[in-house]
Amino acid sequence: MTSAKHICTGAVLQCMDFRLRRKLADALEKHFPQEDYDLISIAGGVQDLLREDWREFVFKQFDLSRKLHEPSLIVLVQHEDCGAYGGTAAFGDFERELKAHQDEIRRARVLLEARYPETRIEGYLFRLSGEMIPLHEGETLPSLTAEVLHEAQ
Repeated sequence: MTSAKHICTGAVLQCMDFRLRRKLADALEKHFPQEDYDLISIAGGVQDLLREDWREFVFKQFDLSRKLHEPSLIVLVQHEDCGAYGGTAAFGDFERELKAHQDEIRRARVLLEARYPETRIEGYLFRLSGEMIPLHEGETLPSLTAEVLHEAQ
């Protein structure tokens, strides 16, 4: 007996922070209307992909997602005030925090594009208010803002 293949649109890497759970799930439902994404949730999210001592663990999660569900999109979600980075206070202000997360997403894209060259990669900074700020280049799905999230309620 063979089982049917289960295909999903994307694989999402996010931080495990409980403060994100409901609002980020709402945002991801807008991004993936069929809720067809694999969720990889680990402390610091992208930070662990960039750390050599954790990188293979994170790649293993993406590899398994690809093997089982063949996602064509990887979404990287960083968030403001992430404790793994020392919170917003560690950056001094939001603009510096945004720039730091842009740099992290850029570095992560290089690693992911080398390993999964045929997969589209998007990056976002999720604000605790519910706003998702795009941190990627090229063709993307519409930016998810607090207004869009409010309309969904």
